Amino acid sequence: MYPPKERAAKLLAVGDSLAEVAKAVGKTEKTVKLWLLDSEFCDLLRRNASGAALRHLVGYLAGENADKDRAMVALALLRMDKPPPPPRGNGRKKDDEDEPDLDKFSEDQMKRLTGGN
Repeated sequence: MYPPKERAAKLLAVGDSLAEVAKAVGKTEKTVKLWLLDSEFCDLLRRNASGAALRHLVGYLAGENADKDRAMVALALLRMDKPPPPPRGNGRKKDDEDEPDLDKFSEDQMKRLTGGN
C-alpha cells in the first residue's frame, strides 16, 4: 500500500482528525476522504482501530488512563469487529415431536399431504 495512505489509516485509527491526518501525510482532506472509499484502506483502518481500541481498553483496566467514555467506545468497537459465532448443532435444529412443525403446515394440511383423515 502507498506509504502515506497506510500512515493515514494508522493515524485515523488512533483518533486523529481528518485535518490532522491530511496535514501529517501531506495530502488534502478531500484525498483522505476519498481513501475512505477504498476497501483495502478501510480494512487497514479497521484492523488498526481494533488494536488501538484494545490498547486503550487494557490501559483503562490497568489504571493507566481514566477516560471511561473512551474505554466504553473501545469496547463497543471491539464487539462490532468480532466475527459472528458459528451456528450451533451444525446449523440444523433437531426435529422433535413436541415442537411446532418447521414447515409451518397446519394439522389439516399435514393430513391432506399424508393422505390421512
